[in-house]
Amino acid sequence: MVSKKKRELMLRIIDLAKSVREKGIDPFEVEVEELFQRLREIFPEVEDPEELLLDVRAVLGLTDVISQQGDWIKHKSSLLYFDPMLVQWKLRELSGKQLARVLTKSWHPIVGLECISQPGIRESVDYWTNLAPLSERGIELETTEVSPGEVGLDALSELGVESEKDFNELIEKTWRELKEIAGEEERVSYWDFVDAENFHKTVRRAWLVSFLVSYGYATLEIQPLEEEIIIKPRKERKTPSEEVSSSIPVSISHSDWKARRTQS
Repeated sequence: MVSKKKRELMLRIIDLAKSVREKGIDPFEVEVEELFQRLREIFPEVEDPEELLLDVRAVLGLTDVISQQGDWIKHKSSLLYFDPMLVQWKLRELSGKQLARVLTKSWHPIVGLECISQPGIRESVDYWTNLAPLSERGIELETTEVSPGEVGLDALSELGVESEKDFNELIEKTWRELKEIAGEEERVSYWDFVDAENFHKTVRRAWLVSFLVSYGYATLEIQPLEEEIIIKPRKERKTPSEEVSSSIPVSISHSDWKARRTQS
């Protein structure tokens, strides 16, 4: 009859083999050869049928671990996968000449050295020295100065503006609308406020917002990480002379407007 300690060893081997099968433990983590040697030492002491059954179950468990090791190798080979351990074994079998041959076949340098020669330098100097100025080559750079344009009366009429009073009233109305939409948070997305049911009205609202900001009725805040523009209406207007202001160009295109309308 085997001792209690050796009986527990057989039980642990059975549980270990079961864990490899059911819990996905790496079969190569099991020291199969060493455990077989331990079972070989225990076997002569086995007399009881129950102990003999434990020994058989332990041997079958280790056999199953070996089978799973083989299945693992076949599976990885079918995926063209090379385990580091297998690569290490393969390298140990190669000679120095074989390793050198493998290196020369797989070595692909990505760094190259290029330098200009003395004849190339002389050729460059001669080229720039003998190059005629632009005026002698018949090339003249023409530039035209263009002054900023003004919004005509017809364009203002289309926007509903006939006089300065109408314009001021329109700005005040847009300001009140902005404060109402911003609500208690006192902020609203630029595109949520500007975008309208058609592109013409969208451009018109963007034009009005530019005056709200320029005249001190509101401020724009750029959030680069979120790629978002925020409008913040002021409770009271601040004239441009009361603060340092800066211009923020906002591009409006029909394609972008159409894309935002589709997403919404």
